[in-house]
Amino acid sequence: MPKIRRFLRVSTSRRTVAIALLALTAALGLGAKCIQGTSVHVDKDGYTHITGEMVNETDIQGTQIMLRGTLYDDADNVVATKDSPTCPPDTQPRSVIMFDIRFDNPNVPPWARYDVRPISGKTLAQPLPDPDVVVLQTDAIRFEGIPNLPGLPIGDQDVLLRFGVRNRSGQTIEGVQGCAAVYDNHGAVVAAFTGELTSVDENGVPRPAIFGSEGPAVAYLIVKDVPTQPTQIRAWLWFGPKGSPTSAWQFFSTPLITIQPRKL
Repeated sequence: MPKIRRFLRVSTSRRTVAIALLALTAALGLGAKCIQGTSVHVDKDGYTHITGEMVNETDIQGTQIMLRGTLYDDADNVVATKDSPTCPPDTQPRSVIMFDIRFDNPNVPPWARYDVRPISGKTLAQPLPDPDVVVLQTDAIRFEGIPNLPGLPIGDQDVLLRFGVRNRSGQTIEGVQGCAAVYDNHGAVVAAFTGELTSVDENGVPRPAIFGSEGPAVAYLIVKDVPTQPTQIRAWLWFGPKGSPTSAWQFFSTPLITIQPRKL
């Protein structure tokens, strides 16, 4: 707890041709049913987001997955469209990943319906290699009573995800990225967040997380602007440089975690 308070940051055979919409849908078995749990919200800066999950019920490994979100008016005219990657950027066999499509301009015109569909990606002949990283513990904490101080990286509206991990691969893993999806009581994704995991050094200073092989490690992800009513969150860890279109290894996903309030 003292560190938390001070914190308050392989080679596989690849098919070379990118898959366009129809080919991707056929190859991965992805139809309309692959998109689920969607919702639309406007953030505090006026930007419209479509958030949800993409499901892969096949045995195929996909990478560099891109989705297209479109808003339509009552006459079925396109109001806005945006292409965006999933998070993680890969879809493993029999897996669920999340997405957050944020439209470029704030205060988009009135819209009547929306659509999300996969538009491109690549398939691999076999799954990505296992990073051999074991997540021993996950916690989701919303601190209550955080003072409103300039420069403080976390507030009452945020959730701190804590991961206890052990790297058994024998090699140091850097570039640990995180995704988080917040769910309402109907299973819809009502908020989403992506960012780089951080660790806390011996002086309580946050640094980009590095998973060494010498022993267990603790890493954090601050999920910003989480609505107060939803109580469950799911997280994904994937391994690669920030903004990379694909990961070097398989990702790890948590089950649904109940957000725990905690007074400081």
